[in-house]
Amino acid sequence: MAENKHIQQKIEDRLTRLTNQEPAEQILSAQQIVSEIETINSHAAFALVQKRIQNNKSTISLLNTFSRIAAILFIPLLLASVWFFYNQQKPTHQQFAIQKITSPPGIRSQVILPDGSKVWLNAESTIKFQVPFQENSRNIDIVGEAFFDVARNLEQPFIVQSGSVMVKVLGTRFNYKAFAEDKNIEVVLEEGKIALNLQNDSENKETILRPGDHAVIEKESNKTIVKNENINKYIAWHTGKLVFDNSPMSEVARLLERWYGVEVQVQDSEIMNYRFTTTFENESLFQVIELLGLSSPIRIKYVPATVGKNNQAQTKSKVIISKK
Repeated sequence: MAENKHIQQKIEDRLTRLTNQEPAEQILSAQQIVSEIETINSHAAFALVQKRIQNNKSTISLLNTFSRIAAILFIPLLLASVWFFYNQQKPTHQQFAIQKITSPPGIRSQVILPDGSKVWLNAESTIKFQVPFQENSRNIDIVGEAFFDVARNLEQPFIVQSGSVMVKVLGTRFNYKAFAEDKNIEVVLEEGKIALNLQNDSENKETILRPGDHAVIEKESNKTIVKNENINKYIAWHTGKLVFDNSPMSEVARLLERWYGVEVQVQDSEIMNYRFTTTFENESLFQVIELLGLSSPIRIKYVPATVGKNNQAQTKSKVIISKK
């Protein structure tokens, strides 16, 4: 009986010290207790329990005490496990890199982003983003044109920005056009819903776009015009189609330059008034200029690029358009 009281008192003292310790000290004490437990002769302990099991009050008291040991030990041991797992999994400092992807003239490419979103990058276009994405957002900077198919994530908005024009989405399909030389930025929504923000707008207005909306934002004035229309001609490029829909020659020339990586020269100003409506799908440059020449009173001449030493191009190929 006296020995049992001695053991119980010893355990009570240990429990009191554990309760008053800081978590880090509790972890060390818990590890020490576990170490002591592992050194116990289990067979001798079992024989001792059998010998004294007749004393029910003493046994119950010891069981209650050991239950308290289990309850108090569990917390520091759990803390130790969580601390170990956290420190094993979490890097000592957040490491990231800025990824930059560019499509050169005449080339269109498809990119899979870290979150699974798909991006079709038009010729002469560049996107930049952080790898990995930030915890609370997925930010993309763009110069040029890209079509986005965004993986839905309610907790991590997808943000595309060029200059002061920012588009914020959760999951959707849309086209963003922002070439440096263009006067306007254009956003076209195919599916879902997006919020269009102008960061240097004093009124901080937000425009919600819905499927079929085509937003045109003037870079200088921030004036925004939104129309709901047939958007196929604005987004068809990412499927390999070159669409002219009552397009003026100035637009046709710019599209041919980007699409095929050539330089287009229009020699007669009168030709700029011509408009074209047609669709090309996977046609070569020669097929396109031949069909354009047959369908309108223009003459088209192709001048190949000059090549210098080491087979390096010195000039771009040229397409010279004149009046018949």
